[in-house]
Amino acid sequence: MGVRVMGVKVRLHPFLNEGKEGVYEVGGSTVGECLNELLKVSPGLKEKLFDKTGKLKGYIEVLVNNKTTFPKELAFPVKDGDVLDVIVFLAGG
Repeated sequence: MGVRVMGVKVRLHPFLNEGKEGVYEVGGSTVGECLNELLKVSPGLKEKLFDKTGKLKGYIEVLVNNKTTFPKELAFPVKDGDVLDVIVFLAGG
């Protein structure tokens, strides 16, 4: 495990946050650690973000400083001052 970081901003898509854009500050050295910290203050997000195996659901994308974290989303390293955007792929017609 790397150095634990405080001061990573997580911005949630409104679909995940009852129609409101949510912004949280958490700590962690990876995207996964930051999302786990977020679940401590907003446990209802777990079923929206993760499948039963603990992987991100297929319609969730995480960007760090506007860059994709795919394919190692949860292991992607973060540092103080980074911004995580948790977005949802929506489709319809």
